[in-house]
Amino acid sequence: MRNLYLTQTATIVDIKSQNSMVRVFVLKPENGKLFNYWPGQFINLSIKGFGEAPFAVCSAPSKTGEFQICAQKKGVLTGKLFALSMGDKVGFRGPYGNGFPLSKIAKRNLTLIAGGVGLAPLRPLIQLIRSRSFEFGKIQLFCGAREKQMLLFQNEYDAWQKHLQINLTLDIASENWKGNVGLITDLFDKIKLVKNPVLIMCGPAIMYPAVIKKLKQKKVTEKDIYVLLERRMHCGIGICQHCVLVNGKYVCKDGPVFNYAEIKNSPGAI
Repeated sequence: MRNLYLTQTATIVDIKSQNSMVRVFVLKPENGKLFNYWPGQFINLSIKGFGEAPFAVCSAPSKTGEFQICAQKKGVLTGKLFALSMGDKVGFRGPYGNGFPLSKIAKRNLTLIAGGVGLAPLRPLIQLIRSRSFEFGKIQLFCGAREKQMLLFQNEYDAWQKHLQINLTLDIASENWKGNVGLITDLFDKIKLVKNPVLIMCGPAIMYPAVIKKLKQKKVTEKDIYVLLERRMHCGIGICQHCVLVNGKYVCKDGPVFNYAEIKNSPGAI
């Protein structure tokens, strides 16, 4: 039986800067074993003396055993993480949680909605779609950020566009930006949703109510809406009670991917 609290050691084998505040860290477990996980799951990453925090795995499972996390510099742990270099080591445990319901979305049209760093947890699904596009219907991505430099994975968009429609918007107009400027919900009035989509959304909590309201106006059914929730998930296995919702669901073990219909009546969930 797997020890759910067991911390493994991983080596940082690459660091990819997205902007001044966001970096992708490529990690390789020290034991040389494949790290098996499901797209949408998360790990708890730790640095001795600086604590531990949950991070979504932002890459699809790899035969090399490597996996990636996307970190935004905003606290003690991430501050230390940003000070590390290739070859340095970190601790991690997991994977935890339930990922994307691939069996329920297979053969369906998909609409992915990402706000800011919320694109990172959706990236494994996008990578999976690219490698197994025959298993899905039409795919579209709506992605918003405050300004152009905050759009993540920009160097991958050309490859993604071979498999899905990408629609971008910025809160603030940037120099040489020719795309949409405004809220992500504005895009839904300008670009038609794919027919009968399953919708998967990840972004800041403040974004969810407005997007869900707009989707209902577009006749998207509640059972076809999935959201990723973020909480302070200290233990990762439903023991510490930090992430429990009013309805008794745990973000760490029942989520972080939830069907909207199962949490819509839980105050504070969204």
